[in-house]
Amino acid sequence: MSDYKSKSELDFEREVIDYLTHIGGVKQWEYLENVKTTEQLWNNFKLILEQNNRARLKKTLTVTEFNQVKKIISNIDTPYHAGQFLYGVNGVSEIELDLDSGQHVFLTVFDQAQVGGGNTVYQVVNQIERPKIVDGKPNRRFDVTLLINGLPIIQIELKKAMHSTNESLNQMKQYIAEKQYSGIFSTLQILIAMTPFDIRYMANTTLKSFNKAFAFNWQNEENAKPVRSWKTFSDKVLSIPMAHDLATRYMVLDGTKNKESIKVMRPYQVYATKRVLDKVRKHDFSYDDGKLGYIWHTTGSGKTITSFKTAWLASRLPNVDKVIFLVDRIALTNQTADAYRAYDPVAGFEGKTGVVSDTANISDLQRKLTIKSDKNIIVTSIQKMSRYVSRQSFKPLNENILFIVDEAHRSTGNGSENQGMLESIRNAIPKAAWIGYTGTPKFPETREIFGDLLHAYTIKEAIADKNVLGFNVEFKETIKAPENPTNEDIDDNIKGSVYDTSSEHVELVVKDIFDNWKSRSNNRKYNALLTVHVGGNKASTPRAMEYFDKFQEINKTKPEDERLKVAISFSVDTSNGNNQLETNSNLHRAIKEYNKIFGTTFDMTTVKQYTDDLARRLNKTADDGQYLDLVIVVDQLLTGFDAPELNTLYVDRTLKGGNLIQAYSRTNRMHDLVNKPWGNVINYRWPVQNEYEMNEAFYLYSNRDSANEQQKLDLKVIELLNKNVGIISKPFSEVLHEL
Repeated sequence: MSDYKSKSELDFEREVIDYLTHIGGVKQWEYLENVKTTEQLWNNFKLILEQNNRARLKKTLTVTEFNQVKKIISNIDTPYHAGQFLYGVNGVSEIELDLDSGQHVFLTVFDQAQVGGGNTVYQVVNQIERPKIVDGKPNRRFDVTLLINGLPIIQIELKKAMHSTNESLNQMKQYIAEKQYSGIFSTLQILIAMTPFDIRYMANTTLKSFNKAFAFNWQNEENAKPVRSWKTFSDKVLSIPMAHDLATRYMVLDGTKNKESIKVMRPYQVYATKRVLDKVRKHDFSYDDGKLGYIWHTTGSGKTITSFKTAWLASRLPNVDKVIFLVDRIALTNQTADAYRAYDPVAGFEGKTGVVSDTANISDLQRKLTIKSDKNIIVTSIQKMSRYVSRQSFKPLNENILFIVDEAHRSTGNGSENQGMLESIRNAIPKAAWIGYTGTPKFPETREIFGDLLHAYTIKEAIADKNVLGFNVEFKETIKAPENPTNEDIDDNIKGSVYDTSSEHVELVVKDIFDNWKSRSNNRKYNALLTVHVGGNKASTPRAMEYFDKFQEINKTKPEDERLKVAISFSVDTSNGNNQLETNSNLHRAIKEYNKIFGTTFDMTTVKQYTDDLARRLNKTADDGQYLDLVIVVDQLLTGFDAPELNTLYVDRTLKGGNLIQAYSRTNRMHDLVNKPWGNVINYRWPVQNEYEMNEAFYLYSNRDSANEQQKLDLKVIELLNKNVGIISKPFSEVLHEL
């Protein structure tokens, strides 16, 4: 092994370049030893562009002609626009220009179909001189740059042993601030910080969005352990075609309004996507069992991106005619369709509508499903799909259909309504193939419904990797609970308790939320959810409204700058039951209060639109920039809802198992590690028993072996679990004084 402590940075750089030219003992990146200036880079790109377009060009490009090319590339102003340019239309990136002869031509820059072969050229350069762009800043010299078809795609900044990747990341941030990633370097997609014993990679970004929390280690596939050796990283990530794949197939263009960016997939996302695509590619829709398997990636770790890339890449396989993404309830259709459309590279081009479509109603679903040779990705709910296949007019679809099921745990176990709907769809379309995605599988039911586990990434692994946050959990005692409760006493799915009827309990909870709002929300930077449930067969919405009214009452006593913008979300009651009138009257009253705050005009005929608007004000994507502080829910928004600026969950109910992990994980999205170091969870009932339920849930969902057999909690692991998994648990005795 080389003695890296005595090596200079330049020695390390030369060793890296030499290794990149023959990874695995075969020819890889071609080293351009004599290319050291930006102008030489342009000349190299010009030669490759001419070589790959010989059929369209009768001679080499003139200075005037190539200046058009240089202008198009130099005008790329963000990494997102660079990603759009490199992706092109349907995977072919072209430059449009006028030749001196008057001829109008399109020159191919990239063709995704030729990754790793064809006319694609892979080169490596180093020590590229970069004159200052901003007055008063120094000239720069880049370490190692990987070129694909002559354009810089991956930038590597190296530090010798005893230095950290953090220094390299800071250096690249400085380059962004100095506008050095411009001109021919405007096409950069991936930034890599490398030392001999640590490597982190991230998507290129604007200065405003630069966040080292999104610089990742690569991982071993079998155990999710980080790859520390630069040679192993080069083998796994920088080899051809993997490096090209990472910058294209495993890069996501996120066109979310006002937040446009590129996102490079994390290792576990890449591994999972590869495994699913391999399964789909080999699947015989005519004969094989349609249960292809399921992906267990803990909630908060980016399943939407993973499932989108899977759906996108699968839809382009020759044996797949349509991909249908099923969400577990109608309320999530818009959120998922919005996210998918934002990730759709085709939708970014003028005049292109993209390939992602949701369904307005069952007739719309039928129309989209029966369009022949339509490779679009259809996002719809399991409820709509079930009703569609139950129609008398339904005719079996003869195409090869791949179903991807989101929140797959909700479709399994205990004769759930979703499971029945899933089975009706499967019976109606027997030749379809099925993949499930879940953060909290049910064991063994999820396997029975979808097939074997294809890839796992547990909450313990995600917290250790800093891909999701740990949890700061408090257990507070408000009123005195009965001594020596039974399991039935504390399980509000079975029976009610003193917490459900005590007005003092509500007052103390609301007081605690107000008293600690400034500190928990980090001076009102973040917002929160309050989930409420009462026991037995009673409706929980009256209790939720009691909380809503108490917040309204306290708000009136506060100065304006200390008030909270509070809303409530639950479904319209159409059961014709005893609670219907009260439930719907309460919802109407809550909507009226919401309209007063935000100047909206929702009513009982537009509850769906109200719910969508509420979700956008909670996850801070509302166009008018007006947001909510707190939303009260019973079950809505506790699964599948993604809000990086939500950092606190208040719990007035009993949560167990997967439901607990799902609910807690509303707070675990990465945002800003300084201001949001963890997710806050505050429990207000049965403190001793609910702390036990929490430990049991985290034990189960931190263990990959849970997929093989049901795990039982070993009481000896609780203390280690809290320390190692990332839970800061405060027993209720330590927080009593705060109430």
